[in-house]
Amino acid sequence: MAVAEVRSAKVRKAVRPVGRVNFVLRTLVVTAMAYALEFVAEGLLHLDLLPHYIFVLQRIVIFGLFGMFWFRPLDGRLADAGLARWFRYPAFIVWLVSVSLPVVSPRLSIPGFALFSLLLILGGSIRGKLASTTPWAKSEDQLDRVQEKENARPKGFSSLPPVGRIGFLRALVTLVCLWLPLIRLEDISANHLGAWFARLGYVILSIAWVVKAIGRLEDAGKPPTVRQGLAVIGLLLFLGVLRHVGLSQSSQPWRDFPIFIIPSTLMEWLSELNGYEKLGLFLAMQVPLAFLPSTPLQARVDFGNARAQKAAGSSKTNVLALCGPFEYLRILLVISAFCIPLIYMDHASNNGVGSWIARVGYAVLAFFWLTFAHGRLKDAGWAHSEYPSQYFLVVSVGSLMPFALHWVNGYGALAIFIILQIPMILLKSVPLPDNEA
Repeated sequence: MAVAEVRSAKVRKAVRPVGRVNFVLRTLVVTAMAYALEFVAEGLLHLDLLPHYIFVLQRIVIFGLFGMFWFRPLDGRLADAGLARWFRYPAFIVWLVSVSLPVVSPRLSIPGFALFSLLLILGGSIRGKLASTTPWAKSEDQLDRVQEKENARPKGFSSLPPVGRIGFLRALVTLVCLWLPLIRLEDISANHLGAWFARLGYVILSIAWVVKAIGRLEDAGKPPTVRQGLAVIGLLLFLGVLRHVGLSQSSQPWRDFPIFIIPSTLMEWLSELNGYEKLGLFLAMQVPLAFLPSTPLQARVDFGNARAQKAAGSSKTNVLALCGPFEYLRILLVISAFCIPLIYMDHASNNGVGSWIARVGYAVLAFFWLTFAHGRLKDAGWAHSEYPSQYFLVVSVGSLMPFALHWVNGYGALAIFIILQIPMILLKSVPLPDNEA
């Protein structure tokens, strides 16, 4: 019997009782976060363009996955009320049905709201009982062991790695270089498969930016708080409501209310911007965050970590690929000399066989450039951390995006490519460590 109790205690993992008011508030927060996530996904991925049944299915899936965060307060409320744990499953089904009915049909919004209100009323009206009387606590000894485990468990989530000002600017440059091709892909795809890949990329890059932004706040000694998170959730919900009820239409009678004038006007203005203008606006909004001063202690820690990464991140490089400034300049001239006839062949063939031969030649020359560019970075002491990959990304996007937008021809793209190599040529060589010399 004792073995069964211990095994049961390990499975239940010390559920803390949750009071009635706390349960109601946490349920509202989780639901609001799920709706905010859905509004962001619809804004980035344009999910409303999907067929209705697929749109309903993705809403149920997203809310179902996000609703798993609700299990913790739900289990605590059941433990506090002295109810069996299996009640969590019908309660979760009721919650998921209540938030999914409005998207199935607008006529089901009132039944969905009624179900959600019933869930809150039941969860907030059942009085709590002593923890020792719950079916999840079999004895005082087990409660003591559970409390010891809870006290030994670290409180809260571990903070994200801090990001300094230079690191944040580098991250922004990387995001821009990945975002620009996605905008181009969405423009030329015209809501076909490529556009959906681009929108999925927006979501991934948005998550990466959130991680870097939180790290930047951590580095500045201003970590985000729960209140700030709730404020962001409330703002996203407010903008989502504006988008769904169509407050930008002049026929809406509540458009003239002061609380709606500025957001509705702002949404109208944003809807007229293209992807590149929105990206520029996004970068302008990062200026205050990028220039927040780092805390002195954190700056010293970051400097020590950077030196450790530079020492530990050194990787073996082909000795033949190592080259100094003048050697790298000669390699660039040779690559350009081979690239010019390939550009002429590509243009003259007009997407014929010669164009495909030229593209194979581009791939071979790109391989040689990547090899010797990494050797140049290694020779200059910069071939560590994310510097090589970020440099390759910036040069590739900086030279190919103007060509993709038809701002320059192939020769112009090659000229931009050479100009972007000037910083590499100006880097001074540094002696290699003894184990790599």
